[in-house]
Amino acid sequence: MNNHAVGWDPAPDMQGRFGYGSFERTIDTLATWLKDRRFIAGDKFTAVDVYVASLLGFGMRFNVIPKRPEFEAYVEPLLARPARRRVEEQTQKLLAQKASAAT
Repeated sequence: MNNHAVGWDPAPDMQGRFGYGSFERTIDTLATWLKDRRFIAGDKFTAVDVYVASLLGFGMRFNVIPKRPEFEAYVEPLLARPARRRVEEQTQKLLAQKASAAT
């Protein structure tokens, strides 16, 4: 994602030298894997879901990763999890406290 965001993708003849091949191939592979799946690794929520959903959510929010139906269907329920909502509430409280202390 970072390479792609700054406009650098390996040339086709160099893709074999990179662990991900190319941005497009990686995105296509991930979209295929996520189609009709709720979680990355089986039927349970794991740490990899935290990582992948965060990365996809960030990338889509800043238009670095394309908004594909498979990605949105995967990310939306994970962002709606009660634990995720609690973290967001705590973050907002801390930001408000920090802003209040700065004035």
